[in-house]
Amino acid sequence: MIVTDITLSSSVAAERQVAGAGRHAASLRFAENVPFTAAHAVDAMDWARVDWPVAHAAAIAWQAVKAGDPLTVLSLEPELYAGTGITPLNPI
Repeated sequence: MIVTDITLSSSVAAERQVAGAGRHAASLRFAENVPFTAAHAVDAMDWARVDWPVAHAAAIAWQAVKAGDPLTVLSLEPELYAGTGITPLNPI
């Protein structure tokens, strides 16, 4: 089974780009909502030029990698993750 971690800020960002996209992503049965922690914030601070929703998702992905947890990051604009070390999949 594939588990996709979806941050709340990513859901909001998706909803702002495509009406219904964030709501749909947040409701997927295999999606898991991940809270943003202090450890995530420390990672996100390394990417000062990256927009907040992207840094948020990238930091959560890095913490998952460090913990050995499988994680897939989805983005309609994968190029926004340049410099974070995360390569998201474009679901379209």
